[in-house]
Amino acid sequence: MSATIRSIHIENFRSIKSLDADLAQMAIFVGKNDCGKSNILRALNLFFNDETNPGVEFDFEDDYNFFAPIRARKAKQIVVRVEIGLPQSYQDTNGNVVIWEKKWRADGLWGEKYDYYGERISENRRGREVRERVKISDKSNVHALLRKIEFEYVPAIKDAEYFDDLRGRIYGIISEVAARRFHDSSTAFEQAIGEHLGDLTASIATSLGFETRLALPRDLYHIFERLDFLSGEKSVSLNNRGDGIKARHIPLILKFMAEKKAQLQQKGGQPISSIWAYEEPENNLEIGSAVQLADELQKLSESGTAQILLTTHSPAFYDLGQREEGIELNFVVRRLDEEGTLIKSDAAGIDESLGTLAMIAPRISEMVGQVRDQEAARHEAEKLAEQNCAKVFVEGESDKIILERALQLFFPDTVDMVGFQTKRDGAGHTYVVDMLAGWRSNHKHHTDRPKAVGIIDGDAAEYKVEFNKQPDNIKSAKCFCYPTPAHLHGALGAGFRVPVTLEVLYPKSVWEEALGRGQLEQRQLTKIYPETLMNRLARGDAQPGDGLDDLWRIFVEYDFNALQKITVAKRIARRNENDCRELLANFEPILQESLQFLGFLDA
Repeated sequence: MSATIRSIHIENFRSIKSLDADLAQMAIFVGKNDCGKSNILRALNLFFNDETNPGVEFDFEDDYNFFAPIRARKAKQIVVRVEIGLPQSYQDTNGNVVIWEKKWRADGLWGEKYDYYGERISENRRGREVRERVKISDKSNVHALLRKIEFEYVPAIKDAEYFDDLRGRIYGIISEVAARRFHDSSTAFEQAIGEHLGDLTASIATSLGFETRLALPRDLYHIFERLDFLSGEKSVSLNNRGDGIKARHIPLILKFMAEKKAQLQQKGGQPISSIWAYEEPENNLEIGSAVQLADELQKLSESGTAQILLTTHSPAFYDLGQREEGIELNFVVRRLDEEGTLIKSDAAGIDESLGTLAMIAPRISEMVGQVRDQEAARHEAEKLAEQNCAKVFVEGESDKIILERALQLFFPDTVDMVGFQTKRDGAGHTYVVDMLAGWRSNHKHHTDRPKAVGIIDGDAAEYKVEFNKQPDNIKSAKCFCYPTPAHLHGALGAGFRVPVTLEVLYPKSVWEEALGRGQLEQRQLTKIYPETLMNRLARGDAQPGDGLDDLWRIFVEYDFNALQKITVAKRIARRNENDCRELLANFEPILQESLQFLGFLDA
């Protein structure tokens, strides 16, 4: 267990006149540009690291709030106060929290650097919070605990200098963790180079009259600044990757350093508490990568790797804060410079201050959910591709049952070449298209692997068109729709909007049997009937059954109950071969077309 910041209070720092904010293991600050979000993190960086931005010294005149009230006989000062939650083992003698305050005046830090006290928190009979001040003894282990807080500030602009410094710091960590082994290996390295430069050192000795040898610098920090990460078959340098890829490395490097520092903790010693202040982690990331990073940072905070505080404009992080319990979501606003930066605990009534982010929250949540589904599909597609078997992705379990049986009947030689894939709880057309996209992505790097096919309902035809119109897509994956069966042509020709689903390809006899078993339900006629007929019905000029031919009436008036679709599919699949051939005849063309694309049948 480590120490975490539970709340902060800031006075007179930059855009902040007076601000209070509650924090958690993960806290997100969201708001418009120039509202002062970053100043919250910079105030904490000043508190823990004696600087505002990384490498930027504190300057009272620049950092003092211009609109702070002038009080007679009271010096100008910046105040930062943090409430730090203590691990359970520290609370008996020190209280539940530590209140730690620092003040800066024109001549620098005013007062003691470690000016703090404990507070014991309880409830009275009425359930109200009661706080009791606790003096922390000079011998308390809290002092060491607070000195081991590692506050890591990650700036919004993550340039080459930042990455050089980050990589250089890896040296400091590993040299502490593995000092002896590292020293031995560096000595061996020196000796190896020395052997190759023997002629040079010998000539120097002859000329100058004394022995010389090559030695590595004792501090290898600057060598590690040039440390690189190579990726892919071409071993592409991290320096040559996009800013988005570089940004995804940061939390992994920070996690590595936090874990290595934890290894330095001596048995019985105080733990190192890692706090990451992340400014706009979504910079240079498209929405999919931002969602991945948001999920990754949440997992790191939940695991206790670090307390994570971040500012953001990204829908991915905004949605994360709205959706997940245990994340403190703070809305930051600044309407007037004189008023300064303020914190709101909810978005109600402040849509204007937040821009459009809060207003479109439902759409954001939907969009982020789609991205997560796409990412999950991509990972699943990658795993399936490793099986080196062609796949047919379908919308649901009933599709899988029927198409597998039809393949056995009409194309038995290909049964072992193709695997049907879906989700039993209802995949839908979005799953199919997402899986095809994942398969396409994998195929770019593994062109020798089999192709994939997706089969979706006819009412989702626009998704088929959208996917297939990309030339690169259909090199490895292609989407198909169920064809319109002959028995439905009359209904569609009459203007009835019957969706072409798996069940619509069943012959009329299957529908009549299902009706007798109570497995059908009435369709919502407003979605099916042509507009002209609906208008006539509204005027009383027609009856609901008008214009319906007995050959296709049942397809118009009824649909399969969603809970019965798998049951019906299984019942059909169990029929004998001759019956099945007749009942599933409408599925032969779509399978033939799919197998031709997969390369298992001649076109």
